[in-house]
Amino acid sequence: MNLLDLRSKLEKGKELQGEVVYIKEDNLISGIDSVYKNQEDKSVVLLKSKEETIKVDHLLEILNEIYAFVGDVEVFTSDRELSRDISKKIQSVEFAQYELVKMLFINV
Repeated sequence: MNLLDLRSKLEKGKELQGEVVYIKEDNLISGIDSVYKNQEDKSVVLLKSKEETIKVDHLLEILNEIYAFVGDVEVFTSDRELSRDISKKIQSVEFAQYELVKMLFINV
């Protein structure tokens, strides 16, 4: 998924009061530890975390800064590695609520 599409979907989730963002792959849920921009291959990588995750507002700020710097590039997820060979493409973004917490899932 490209950066503008992801940003648009996150903004829609924020309008639904989504608070935090997780990465969902099959039945496994991971947080987002870091966001890296790679100027050489013109991409952004969201690195998974087993612990905490990032708030929607903060991720949108980061994506806006990256967009201003490198433009509309592809966004991938990865398990603590910056190699594009093991990065996974983002398929969709979904909204969910568990008890009182509203969250967004980035599906890969």
